[in-house]
Amino acid sequence: MNDSMRILEMANQNNGVVTAAMVTQAGISSGVLKYLSDNGKLEKSARGIYILPEIWEDEFVNLQGR
Repeated sequence: MNDSMRILEMANQNNGVVTAAMVTQAGISSGVLKYLSDNGKLEKSARGIYILPEIWEDEFVNLQGR
């Protein structure tokens, strides 16, 4: 499984949300988040917080992630 798929799987397991800290802790470059965001696989919700496009954005989740 490549890094992109690992990040998307992490987001699926975390209710559609993945953070830059989670990715770094997993040993994956944060550049992969930018790549996924640029290609529409993830949306940047707030600084360091990314969500799957099909997930409804929740401000409380954003605040909790910060």
